[in-house]
Amino acid sequence: MNKWRLGAFLLGLTVLAVLTVYSGAGGVLKALETLSLVGFVIVVLMHLPTVLLLGAAWWFVGAEATGARPREFLVARIVRDAAAEVLPFSQVGGFVFGIRTLVLRGVGAARAAASMFVDLIVEFWAKIPYIVAGLWALLSFRRDTPLSRIMLIALLIALVAGSVPIVLRGRPWAGIVRLIARYAARWPELAAVSQSVDDTLGQILSRRSRLVLGFALHILLWFFGAAETWVILTLMGTRTSGTTALVIDSFVSALRTFTFLVPAAAGVQEASYVLSGALCGISPSTSLALSLTRRARDIVLGVPALMTWQILEARADRHRDGAATS
Repeated sequence: MNKWRLGAFLLGLTVLAVLTVYSGAGGVLKALETLSLVGFVIVVLMHLPTVLLLGAAWWFVGAEATGARPREFLVARIVRDAAAEVLPFSQVGGFVFGIRTLVLRGVGAARAAASMFVDLIVEFWAKIPYIVAGLWALLSFRRDTPLSRIMLIALLIALVAGSVPIVLRGRPWAGIVRLIARYAARWPELAAVSQSVDDTLGQILSRRSRLVLGFALHILLWFFGAAETWVILTLMGTRTSGTTALVIDSFVSALRTFTFLVPAAAGVQEASYVLSGALCGISPSTSLALSLTRRARDIVLGVPALMTWQILEARADRHRDGAATS
């Protein structure tokens, strides 16, 4: 972790501490106690279909180019998200772990990287109608608020950013490739993906029916995220509408998109929940408890995923050692 990322991570932890004091630790603990262990288990189990379908969406766009099975994409997606949410890495670090997992399962590095880039494009574009829906829901009961202006700006930036890969046919991903190379210095096969990724990108982007399937699945999953938010709030004893849950979740999703270099979105996620919750009439303590519940859920699901990745790495090391001594 370089100095900039370390500074951003420490700043995020500071923001989290300040928000805890501001919200009141007692109120946060009370909301978590209301959720209870049973409620938390429900939250974790409810997220499992999302985990499975995220892997399926990646497989839809990358199966033909990589030849990998759905299971390989599922494991790679779980590891990718776990690295970004559990470890002190930015989302780019998660991208590296996801690509590396596919490589460990026999997929070429360039093909694994290209499939992930396209999945990111599709997921990003699917987020745009979700942000639009959240903005519309917010304007339906609060027209002139700072949050609505922030979401509108985020939407405009998203439209511009999402158009770049189409206009320039994927070349902007060279910047992400360079970032990946920095993260993946210990894996030379990942550091060299830029040499052959463009051809595979073109191959994947030409399969429009698969892109449409991935797009539709990602839209469904974004809206399912709002349903998860509603369930968590309900389990905490906060009665609210699906519209409010949509506003909160879409705003958090929008803000996290444009702070993807902050390791683990530390502080960003919590501030987003507190701000959007306040404008929707939800107390800061409940909003912070909502964010912490999401983090705890990600840790419970992410730690086994990272252990699985370590097992794959150990097997690869044994295989290399065996080949070197034979």
